[in-house]
Amino acid sequence: MVAALSYLPTELIERIFEFTVAETASQEWLYNLVTLIDFTVSSGGETAIMNTFLTNYVKKNLTVLDLTCETTQKSIRQFKYKFLGKLLPYIDLDTQYIRLSDIETASGKIQSSKIEKLIVIFDESSDLASIDAFFPLANSNLKITEFIFCIHDLKSSFYSPLEKLHKANIVSNIDINTLYLDSLDSNVYSDQDFFGIFDSNIFQLINKDFRNFFTKTNQKGNGRPPICKKVCFPFVETLNLDYMALDLFFNSILRKLTARIKSFERNNEFDVSENLNLNSTTTMSSLIIKSILRQFFNDFHINFPNLVTLNFIKTSTFQNRKEVTQCCNFIDLSSSVLNKCLSESISINFLFQLHSLKNWSLPKIKEFTGHKFKYDETTSSGSPERYIKSLRGNIKILQDMAISETNDGTCYFRVKLIPEGVEKTQIINWIPYASSFVDDTANQRHRLRRPMICLKNNSLKSLTVKIIRIEKCSSTDIQGFYLPNLRELFINNSICETTTQQQRQATNDTSCIEFTSWNELPQCGKLGFAQLKNDSNYVLNISNLQDHLPNLNLRESFPTFFDERQKFIVV
Repeated sequence: MVAALSYLPTELIERIFEFTVAETASQEWLYNLVTLIDFTVSSGGETAIMNTFLTNYVKKNLTVLDLTCETTQKSIRQFKYKFLGKLLPYIDLDTQYIRLSDIETASGKIQSSKIEKLIVIFDESSDLASIDAFFPLANSNLKITEFIFCIHDLKSSFYSPLEKLHKANIVSNIDINTLYLDSLDSNVYSDQDFFGIFDSNIFQLINKDFRNFFTKTNQKGNGRPPICKKVCFPFVETLNLDYMALDLFFNSILRKLTARIKSFERNNEFDVSENLNLNSTTTMSSLIIKSILRQFFNDFHINFPNLVTLNFIKTSTFQNRKEVTQCCNFIDLSSSVLNKCLSESISINFLFQLHSLKNWSLPKIKEFTGHKFKYDETTSSGSPERYIKSLRGNIKILQDMAISETNDGTCYFRVKLIPEGVEKTQIINWIPYASSFVDDTANQRHRLRRPMICLKNNSLKSLTVKIIRIEKCSSTDIQGFYLPNLRELFINNSICETTTQQQRQATNDTSCIEFTSWNELPQCGKLGFAQLKNDSNYVLNISNLQDHLPNLNLRESFPTFFDERQKFIVV
C-alpha cells in the first residue's frame, strides 16, 4: 500500500497521511509514520514532495524524551536501532531530542514549544519516575505519549517494560496506545517470559476491569497505572521464542492467577462488577477469569508487522556452553491439565486460542516450526496396556470438554493453530482414529470416528505429521485436516514403543492407512511417508486415496505404483 503512494497526487497523499498518522486516536500512527519515512528513503528522489511533507510534520509535532543509559543513547544517536534509526534522522537533535540531564537547562525552550506528540525512549536502566519532572514543563497541547523500549540482547527478554511502566504510575489515567520494542537486530531471541508478556501479572497491566476487581491492592479513579492496548515489534523479521513459553503462560494462568483470585474470593475483597452476571451456577472466580481472558484475546494485541519467521527453540546448558536448537511449540493436553481446567472452570478453548496466537498480527509470516502435543504417558514408559488405558482416558476428557464447550455440541475442536501465511510446518503427536484407542463401548467408537481436532488453514502448502500409534499391524485413519491449498503431506506413522515393546524381538509391522471424509485436501498432489525400521510397511487403498485426495499424483508419490488396475499400494 505504501509503495502505491508514489503514484498518487500530493493532495491525496496528504489526506491519507492525515487519516493514518495525524489522527492521534489511531494505535498505528507512529508505525505508519515510520513506514512512510522508510518508503521515501528507499524510493530515492521519486518521492521528494512526500519527503518534504513528512519532514515538516515531524519537526512541527514530535518531541523525543530519551531516558536510556549512555550506552543505549550512543547506539540510538548512531541510528543502530531498527525503528528509531528510521525516525531520528528527521528529528532535530538540538530542539526535538531531550535527554533527562537536559530537562532543567531546556525548561524555557520546552515551555515555549507546542509539543503535540511525545515519544519516550527507555531501557532496563531507566528511572521512569523521573518523567514526572518533564510533564509540568510540557505545554497543555500535548495530546499523546508513545513509549519505545530498547532491547539490548537476549537478557532484555527477562525484563518487563510493561511492568516498569505500571510500577512507575506515570501520568494519571494515561492509556498507552502501543508499546514499541525496538531492537538492534531484525533477529530477536526471547526467553519464556517474552518481555513480561507471558506472565500472569500481565493482566493487571492491560485490563481496566482487573484492577477494579481487587479493591485493596490497586488504585482506583484518579492516578491509576497506565493501560497498554498493544505491543509492537516493528522491524523484527525473525523471532526465536522458547518452546515452553506459551505452555508455561497458560500454566501460570491455571495456577497463579486462579489462586490469587480465589484468595480474594475467600476474604470477600472483590469489588463486584454488574457486568459479571453472577448466578447460583457460577462462582465469582470463574467469571472473573473468563472476563480477564476474553479481554486479553479481544482487547490486547501483539503486532509483528514485518515478521517472516517464527522459530520455537530449546536452550540446553552444558558445562562450558549453551546450545540452541529448533523444535516445536509444546502444547500440553494431558489429563492433569484438562482436569485443572475443569476444576477452575477455564475453557480449553482459551488454551487453543493462546497456541493459535489469536491476538497476534503476523501479516508477512511464512515460516513456522510447528507444534508438538503432549498427552498422557508419552514418555514411552510402562506397558502398552497402561499406555492405551491412560490415552483413552485422556481422549475421553477432551471429547467431553468439546461437547460442553462447542456451540453446536460436537465432540471435536475447530482450531487454527497455524498462522495464516505459513506455507510449511509440522505437527507432532496428532491423534488419528485407531482401534487401539477405543474401549468396548460403541459410544466411544462412534465419537472417535470423528477427529479430536479439526485443523483449518488456507495458506499451508506442505505439512509433516507425526501420528500417535501404539500397536503394530494396526489400522490408522487420517482425519481432521481442512487445508484447501495443501500440496504435500508427509506422514510419520512410526510406533510409539514402550519399555516392554523395546525388549521384544522385532516383528513385521504392516500398517494400513486410510483417509476419512473428515478432511479437505483437494489440492494435495504428493503423499510421502517416513521410512520405518524393522521391516515395517504401509498399505494404502488406491480407491480411498482417489476419493479423499482427488489431485494426488500416485506415480510421483509411490515408486511401487505401476498401473491403474492396482487396488493397493505397499510402501
